[in-house]
Amino acid sequence: AMTVGMYQSLKSICEDLTQNSSARVAILRGAGDKSFVSGSDIAQFSGFNSGEDGIRYEEGIDAYLAPLAMLPIPTIAVIDGMAVGGGLAIASCCDFRISTPDARFGVPIAKTLGNCLSAGNVAWLVAHLGINIVKRMLLLAELVTATELLKQGYLLATYPAQELESESNQLAERLMSLA
Repeated sequence: AMTVGMYQSLKSICEDLTQNSSARVAILRGAGDKSFVSGSDIAQFSGFNSGEDGIRYEEGIDAYLAPLAMLPIPTIAVIDGMAVGGGLAIASCCDFRISTPDARFGVPIAKTLGNCLSAGNVAWLVAHLGINIVKRMLLLAELVTATELLKQGYLLATYPAQELESESNQLAERLMSLA
C-alpha cells in the first residue's frame, strides 16, 4: 500500500526521469505477486478530522501522479495480482499495461472507507476504462478481471507470471527501437 512518502518518491523519480535524456522507457512493477499496488495505506487516514482532509489528500494524489502521466517517455505498468485504488490510478497513468491473466482491477472504496476520489482522478479513469466500468468499480465495488480489460483494450496483453519480466523487457526494447 502506498504511503504519502511513497507517492512523493514516485513523483521525484518521475521528475528525475524527465531530466534524464538517456532514459527511453520506464517500467513500473510491484514487488511480489500479490499486487502491483494495493492502493493507498488507509492508516494514513486516521488523522483526518473532516471531509476537507480527504479532499486535500486526493488533490495531493493528483499532484503526485501528474509527473508520471506526463513523462516524455513511454511507460509500462507490469501488473501481477491486484491493481486497486491508487494502484489502478498509477497503472492508468502508464502508456501500456500488461498483466497476468488472473490480475484484478478496481477501486473498492464503497466496501472500505467510502471515501472519494478527486474529480480529476475519476475523469482519468473514465478516459481509460469507460464510464460503465468505472461505475461498476466505484459504486458496486467490483474488481474487474484482466480478461475483461484485455478485451476492452485497457491492457495490451496478458502473460503467465513467469513471462511478465521478459515480455515487459521485450516491449521496452521494441519501444526503444522506435523514434
